[in-house]
Amino acid sequence: MRRSKFLAGERVVVRSPQEILLTLDSNGTLDGHPFMPEMLDCCGKSFSVHRRVEKTCVDVEPPIDSNRRFAKDDVVTLEGLRCDGSGHDGCKRGCRIYWKEAWLLPAEGATTAAPIDAAALAELRARLKVKADEQRYFCQSTELLRATEAFPGRLKPWLVRIALRQIRQGDRSAWEIAKLFMRWLRLRLHRAMSGDDRLRGPHTNGTPVAVLDLKPGELVRIKPFDEIVETLDRKKRNRGMNVCHEMTRCCGTVAEVRYRVTRLIEERSGKMRELKHSVTLQNPRGEPSLCEECLCYGEMGDCPRGELMYWREIWLERVNGQGQIAPRVEG
Repeated sequence: MRRSKFLAGERVVVRSPQEILLTLDSNGTLDGHPFMPEMLDCCGKSFSVHRRVEKTCVDVEPPIDSNRRFAKDDVVTLEGLRCDGSGHDGCKRGCRIYWKEAWLLPAEGATTAAPIDAAALAELRARLKVKADEQRYFCQSTELLRATEAFPGRLKPWLVRIALRQIRQGDRSAWEIAKLFMRWLRLRLHRAMSGDDRLRGPHTNGTPVAVLDLKPGELVRIKPFDEIVETLDRKKRNRGMNVCHEMTRCCGTVAEVRYRVTRLIEERSGKMRELKHSVTLQNPRGEPSLCEECLCYGEMGDCPRGELMYWREIWLERVNGQGQIAPRVEG
């Protein structure tokens, strides 16, 4: 009998639409966790398990702890799969997709996609819910708080246990866990030494805008810390977008534009937010980058969500120094 859990590196096949449909309730969810339209194209195809989702961060207001878990410990991520927003009116949040193990099978040597029944695919698509009401969207991000639970008792002992399980399961090596722990310590020291006041900008009535009209594949350099702070208001924001201490690690580094971010679904409210003059970045060599995944990536033990960082164009400059338009101030 095979193990009941899929581990990092294993090959799996996404089940057929008929099989997935049998696991879903009337909202298209399993244990409150949605199967989304963006996942339909994966049916019948083979992927490698990226890692198990031992814990996940959730965008919540204190005093609710942002670290939560899936009660059945039955969720994994698959290599290279992020939501493209095609089923949610073009959301550009780029969330890493969470897969219930009930939606997967061992690959058992399969290398080609299994044929998909068109009628069953249409039936599955019709079951999937994409909006909670006229204004609020319905997806894995908006439902994550309801699909997860708080860790019982104190969190830190759980984080130690999770780190040990990650090593045993192959999600992370002992060396990677040690590096993540050291990164976490450095970030805590960085926050303690820098303080919130260093990220508070001078603006009280609107913040400046720069239009670079960056395109995917262009190389940019993230501006120095002081220049970024000059674009912020007293709440550490530029037109509502925050800069956090984790992002300041990237100042001075060169990155490649991944894509433009024009709209995204806000996790707490479920509403679509429109963005201007913003992009997300990646390492030009295709390797993991400090400026690609943010926030919880710096937590002790990190987080499988791998949330993308979003960058205002005014915080960036083209590597060749051309094409920048003088900033203007918007309220």
